[in-house]
Amino acid sequence: MFTYSQITNNFCTETIPPGNIIAVYQADHTYGDLNAVYVRGAELDLDPENYDRMISYEDIPQIASMDGVENVVLYDPSYLDPIIYTGAGEGRLLDKLNLIAVLEPIAQDYLNQTVIPYGAEYLEEGRLPRDGAHEITISKKLLKKHFAYTDEMLTRAIGSRVNYENETYTIVGINKYDICYISFDAKRNYGLYQYEAGTFNEFVTRNLDYKKTNDYFHPEYANEIFIFTANGSEKSVLDKLFQEYPAENYISSEYVSVWKKTFNGSVLRKIIVIDSIGVAWLGVLFVLLNKKPVSKV
Repeated sequence: MFTYSQITNNFCTETIPPGNIIAVYQADHTYGDLNAVYVRGAELDLDPENYDRMISYEDIPQIASMDGVENVVLYDPSYLDPIIYTGAGEGRLLDKLNLIAVLEPIAQDYLNQTVIPYGAEYLEEGRLPRDGAHEITISKKLLKKHFAYTDEMLTRAIGSRVNYENETYTIVGINKYDICYISFDAKRNYGLYQYEAGTFNEFVTRNLDYKKTNDYFHPEYANEIFIFTANGSEKSVLDKLFQEYPAENYISSEYVSVWKKTFNGSVLRKIIVIDSIGVAWLGVLFVLLNKKPVSKV
């Protein structure tokens, strides 16, 4: 997530991500210092009554219908959290394939806004699946258990095909842990749900039930959200989100660009003021040291 950890020698060094995606995540749970820097740089006026307002599930249809919003993708706690927090890396979930699908743009630049164990660092060999390509990465243990692979077959697993739920997938990588990465398909929810009016109620009901059963803090709040915007619309959508939900935390090309410029600009102004004071004191000291004594008659 974007925090002050990206500040080196008092300057923000965060890399500006590609545009047209706004990642929304929960950190401060109130309008805080990080967001205040962006608001100051973007010259926004916020209503103090909204300072603690966060995005709930019931807000998602409205956000999806905003001008400039093309797509909304949500983290699915009831699907992902049992996989992530039940110790898949310890071999306790071998009875399931533990499929996870992440859109490539999110995986490349915005995955650090989630706790999803997804990325090339989790691969033993090969590469990650491409969106809509019917590709999969899988561990050797899962290949043996679910697809009857022998040790000899494992040596040439990459490039071979497996069938799952009447679909054929090409193996493009071998995972270190017992989780499968699969090509993202909006029609199949493997951890990231793409908003659709017709399926949203089921998604909300399932997640509210899961969160309440497991005593989640504020179960009504949506978790990580990824908002895809049309070309030229990222700023207007981001500013609208800030005005409506300033308690959320955001990351996007526009956010990082404005935040970085504003923060570094304030640092430079402080440096200039401090340097000016230092120069002034040096001038006074120079005058005092070079002042000729007044001779007495």
